[in-house]
Amino acid sequence: MAQKPVAKKSKTKSKTGQMPKISGKLDIVFYIILLILVFYPPFFRGMFFEKEMFPTIAITSVVFILWAVYKIAVKEPIIATTLDYAALSLVGAYVISTFFAVNVRASIGEVLRYCDYLFIYFMVSKLVKDNKKIFMLLNVLVLSSFFVAVIGLGSSVNLIHYNGSWVGGRINSTFQYPNTAASFLMAFFLVNLALISYTDNRYLKALYGAIAYTQFYAYVFTLSRGAWLMLPFLGLLLMALMPKGKRVEPFMYFIGVIIASALPIAKFNSAVASGDAMRLVKWYLIGFLSSLVITYAISFVMGFVNKISAKIALAIASVLIVLVAIGGYIVFTTQVPLTLKHTADEPDGMKAVTRFVNVDPDRVYVLKYDVIAKNPENKDWAYGIVINSRNENDQSTKIAEVYEKGDFIGEKTLEFTTLKDTKSIAIVFMNNFKDTSATFTEAKVYPKNDPKDVQTVMLKYKYLPEDIASRVQDINLTSRSSSQRMQFYIDGLKIFKDYPIFGAGGGAWAALYFKYQSYLYWTTQTHNYFMQVLLDTGIVGFIALLFLLVTLIRSMARVYRGYGEDKYKVLIAGVITAIVSLYAHAAMDFDFSLSAVSIALWALIGVINSLDREILKVKSRKVYLNYAAVLVTFVVLYMSTSMSVALGYAVKGDNFLKSQDLNSAEAAYEKAVAYDPFNAQYRMTYGQILAALGDKWQDPVRLQKAMFEEEKAVKLEPFNSRLNAQLGAFYLAHGQIDLGLKYVEKAVEVQPFRPENYQQLADAYNKVGMYYLNKGDKQKAKEYLQKAVDVEKMYEKVNARSLEPKPMTEATKQIIEESKKALQGIQ
Repeated sequence: MAQKPVAKKSKTKSKTGQMPKISGKLDIVFYIILLILVFYPPFFRGMFFEKEMFPTIAITSVVFILWAVYKIAVKEPIIATTLDYAALSLVGAYVISTFFAVNVRASIGEVLRYCDYLFIYFMVSKLVKDNKKIFMLLNVLVLSSFFVAVIGLGSSVNLIHYNGSWVGGRINSTFQYPNTAASFLMAFFLVNLALISYTDNRYLKALYGAIAYTQFYAYVFTLSRGAWLMLPFLGLLLMALMPKGKRVEPFMYFIGVIIASALPIAKFNSAVASGDAMRLVKWYLIGFLSSLVITYAISFVMGFVNKISAKIALAIASVLIVLVAIGGYIVFTTQVPLTLKHTADEPDGMKAVTRFVNVDPDRVYVLKYDVIAKNPENKDWAYGIVINSRNENDQSTKIAEVYEKGDFIGEKTLEFTTLKDTKSIAIVFMNNFKDTSATFTEAKVYPKNDPKDVQTVMLKYKYLPEDIASRVQDINLTSRSSSQRMQFYIDGLKIFKDYPIFGAGGGAWAALYFKYQSYLYWTTQTHNYFMQVLLDTGIVGFIALLFLLVTLIRSMARVYRGYGEDKYKVLIAGVITAIVSLYAHAAMDFDFSLSAVSIALWALIGVINSLDREILKVKSRKVYLNYAAVLVTFVVLYMSTSMSVALGYAVKGDNFLKSQDLNSAEAAYEKAVAYDPFNAQYRMTYGQILAALGDKWQDPVRLQKAMFEEEKAVKLEPFNSRLNAQLGAFYLAHGQIDLGLKYVEKAVEVQPFRPENYQQLADAYNKVGMYYLNKGDKQKAKEYLQKAVDVEKMYEKVNARSLEPKPMTEATKQIIEESKKALQGIQ
């Protein structure tokens, strides 16, 4: 009898002993899957578009469900810390705002995105518990950014084909947007500098150095001025966060990266212009090998520096900083003559360089320049100079120009008067014709009545490629990019004023900005993450965001102070710097609208939360919340899968439309609407297909259904000008004149600055007037024809309050003239 309990006890011991082993293996499996989920998002257009985003949300949801069920089995709660609840509060604010959304479909999409970030955050919080796993996660993120850099560089010479990766002479890479590419590369370049400092293996340091060189090389040619300005400050933050004895290391390795990349950067433009991919590869590999050698060499120097006293190390660092400052001064002040030329074999084509000078408004200035001009074949001109005034909104107005034809060597002057709103001038030096050239050796600008107040025009930087030089020249708060952003924020506050408490739901800006804008511009993004949250979720969501940020800052401070060994603080320094970097750049751009960036950010926040749990020794018995998490995730899985399937049917429908197969398109879009019922675009397209078939077969059932679908589309997106105009066109085409005109007028109301909207309105009034005229109802005809004529006054009134007035379209003018003639005929 005594032996049985012993046997049972032994058996139980065996099971309990096996549980940690199974648990450990499952943790490793989920950790590997997590690394994959964090690694790949940048390579699918940054997960900006739903085509890539919804499948990713579905995949992450499946993984999270399995992981959460496993946590239920081992009775381990997922939600425990204040930061967990802060993260949940922000997602909750987006859920609440959906009930007040002006575009429910966009708001649901935003909620699904945030749920995806939350799943990554919770998994990182529980799976990344030790230094090895943190180290590996950071390596994966750095490696991801390395491939982003490689794709960007390779696409510049068509060595790598990725649509939108190289546009307008700037690296966009897989994000298809240069500023976001710059933000991502910058954040993980800084993490990489921390990893170089962290590892003791000199060969690994050298490899990190080569990766850092690649990141920096691509980062430079994103030509993102905001990111350029931020990097020095973020570098200082990283150095300040490094433990004693390590603070100078990131700076030293950064210097090594600059040295290694100097020649490749200088040769980049000529390699791209030549279209010779191997030329770029050659210089890239030279820089890559140089960075390996330089980083390896610096690691020996750092071994020596770390052993000497702090005072001597500080002295060495000070000398290096002075040398860097001197080097920077030389790079940014050394100029050489500017030569613009076409050879005898080169076809005509504009070559131009723009330089910016700050001046006073309403004043007479003189541009004095020395030039050597050659025009042996007597072309129209050898060189031209255009001077444009730029106001505080960066609007450009030509105020002077000169085109010199003959050969000339010597000094020239060009007098010009600035406007009352001039803030600066842009001087454009040009050359256009083959076998002509102009070399400008010196240029100065001064007031005519004060020749001593001279400003030297930097013609050509000796050590900077021209595309970098032109961006450096135009770094100021009055550049068009900066002034536009300021206007976006001003217009955004108008939206907030009307939707202050719960916001207007996810996608609020894209849905509403046309109605509130101060002039006609096109951007679906606020270019400011904090403004975006404010508009999407109102004061409620903004408080949730502040709660998250304050809690995050407290957690980061606690983790930084409470981390044991100084060596491991290097990793924390890298994590904190990257988080600050991503948030800082998102304050002036829409980086977080590309989910790949947000996923990386929330993974880093998860690292902080994981370490904070260990420091606080958080214990929670709220395993029941795991069940709620699983339930919510099933909903997210269903919705993301459903929307992804709907998108597939919509694509099929569009292909059928291209081949004029309306019946198949109808079937495809019927399914698209069924799987994604809140999608206004699908409903409008479906309605138009039904209307076309209804008109073709005189089918009243289809026409009734078409009207329902198009009306539903406008109800789902009431501020969409195009949808309102399309519904109006449907009503007009089917004899419901009053309703038709109501929605065409609404299209103008929700997008008042677009000239084409007035063309649609004038055309609608004109056609209705002519309809009544043909029916013999002159009174009605006069009423609507007069409305068509009055569109001109309506447009002038609206245009008068635009910061950038636009001319009326020629087609609108023609419709108005035709309406006037018809009115005269009636009278």
